[in-house]
Amino acid sequence: MDCLEITRSKIDIASLVGLWTRSLIEWADGSRDESTKVFWLQGKNHFIDLRQPASLPLFPNKKCRDDLTHQDCLALSRQEGFAGHLRTNGAAYEWVRLIDYQPAQSLADAGFLHWQNNILVETGRDLPYTEHWHREKGFTSSIPLNFQLVDKTNGCRAAFIMVGRDFMFARDRSVSLPADMTLHQAVSQASNEKIARQLIDCEISFGKIAEAGGPLVIHNSTLPWKTGSLFQFDLSGENIVTIADIASNGKNITHRWHRISTEGSE
Repeated sequence: MDCLEITRSKIDIASLVGLWTRSLIEWADGSRDESTKVFWLQGKNHFIDLRQPASLPLFPNKKCRDDLTHQDCLALSRQEGFAGHLRTNGAAYEWVRLIDYQPAQSLADAGFLHWQNNILVETGRDLPYTEHWHREKGFTSSIPLNFQLVDKTNGCRAAFIMVGRDFMFARDRSVSLPADMTLHQAVSQASNEKIARQLIDCEISFGKIAEAGGPLVIHNSTLPWKTGSLFQFDLSGENIVTIADIASNGKNITHRWHRISTEGSE
């Protein structure tokens, strides 16, 4: 058996660029999760993260938000995901969340990182947990592309990151989430389906470029009708990104976003 090698030297954020998946999270009480599907795409500074439980239904007949029942919304509310920027905070690393699928937490999302052979181990700073991360094959040294976006009509935020052939997109919901409860609790207390649908209407999508020069295909999304669809955007307007979308009633629409910042080459 190979000797266990643990590297605790400071890890540069630039060395984390690329796509990561998680094989394990373990909490202080000994409970473990090895089945949740997790995608963490790290750019030069910004990141997007999507976490979907293995028990999540497929929703094959749901084509838009208005198709969702209250029970559908309850199932979708157990997902997690967030987008923001990664920074160092002393010896720790802090994932500052600008978009969050779940209600905001009172504690910072901060942890310590070290290498254990080829596993990137994250241990919580303010909460006791351990996560095992694995860099996905196919990582390239290409310059990450990142857009931070805002809808000036309502202040809604969005973000897009592409590294090599992997990409992720995050778009915040248009309503505020109640504090001091999980999204599942909020949806459970929603007085009608319309409110429940608005509460889960936060998109975090992961996908890949099908082939060199080919289309961007969404593989996983918090919005089930986006899975398997194309992610299409247009950069022809100055500081404007136009992204194809699906309205709540299923009609094809386009959404105009203003670029707050851009990193990488277009």
